[in-house]
Amino acid sequence: MTTPAAPPDVGASSSQRSTRALLFTVVLFAVVVGVIFGGSRLANRGATSQGGQQSATNTSQGVLLGATPAPAFTLTDQNGATVTLDSLKGRPTVFTFFDSVCPHADCPLIAHYLNLTAQDMGSDAGKVNWVALSLNPWHDTPQTVAAFISNQRLSLHLTYLLGSASQLQPLWDAFHMQSVEQADGVVIHTTGIYVLDSQARELVYMDEGFDPRALSADMRLVLTKGDSAFAGQPVVSTSNAITEVHTVDGMQVTLTSAPGQYGAFDYTVMLQNQQGGAISNAQVALDLSMPDMKMQPVHEDLQPVTPATTGAYRVTGVLSMKGRWVVNVTITPPGAANPSVTTFSFDANY
Repeated sequence: MTTPAAPPDVGASSSQRSTRALLFTVVLFAVVVGVIFGGSRLANRGATSQGGQQSATNTSQGVLLGATPAPAFTLTDQNGATVTLDSLKGRPTVFTFFDSVCPHADCPLIAHYLNLTAQDMGSDAGKVNWVALSLNPWHDTPQTVAAFISNQRLSLHLTYLLGSASQLQPLWDAFHMQSVEQADGVVIHTTGIYVLDSQARELVYMDEGFDPRALSADMRLVLTKGDSAFAGQPVVSTSNAITEVHTVDGMQVTLTSAPGQYGAFDYTVMLQNQQGGAISNAQVALDLSMPDMKMQPVHEDLQPVTPATTGAYRVTGVLSMKGRWVVNVTITPPGAANPSVTTFSFDANY
């Protein structure tokens, strides 16, 4: 989680929508990350691409989600009030994800950008719900949230939803976010922005490097046109997969990264020996990182695909950021004294 270049200062003109050629080369994910994550399109240099490609956006920035219903919840905010998804209905919502004690730059960055968005919207900002879902149930409290809002000088009225890990995990999954508490107590997580319409349906996703003027313009469009703001525009395509094949220590290693619903990726590793036979009962793991980001790699352990004799191993993870990703695949075959490591890379695009 690091800080991308800040967008230009937001002035009084909110009708101008700027595009950013590169939203952020980051993690979590930034992901996001988070282990990282995004039903988007992948474009890979030098890899085999399978499936069609389709433009997923014609907002100035962001991925159109086709008015998918947001997941239902009943949680408590930082003031002890009960908040449900239904209670957000009646006006559009900017829905984001925070860790109030985040030591990284991504949460303060989003807070700053939300301030700029509200500034650009002027009086229209009061017609919108501003909601954040906790990414840190281990340390977020009403007191830390109050300190975060004060320290980030949030001028908008933010509803900060709190809950236990068991309450929040299904919502992270539904929003394709991930949060992991490390042994040192520091939480790494994905994050981003969802635009919900007045019926609490998901219209647009933006990653944490969003341009406040783009979000402001989208919110004004939703306020003006209502629930049909993006009707008829193409939504995110999930038909593209990437496959790469490497050879390491006499093994053929095939990695396939397949986007599913927005935010989620299935990673499948196929292992074969020199004779083309499947290698079963191996230990297989992925470590994902972005070379342009200062981030701790996200670790994923793969599980054998039934039947194990296929030599296939799979895990579902998240890529919430576009840009170049590096994937280190670590394999320990049965009886091996030391693991083998091979490195893949691909460009993730929305």
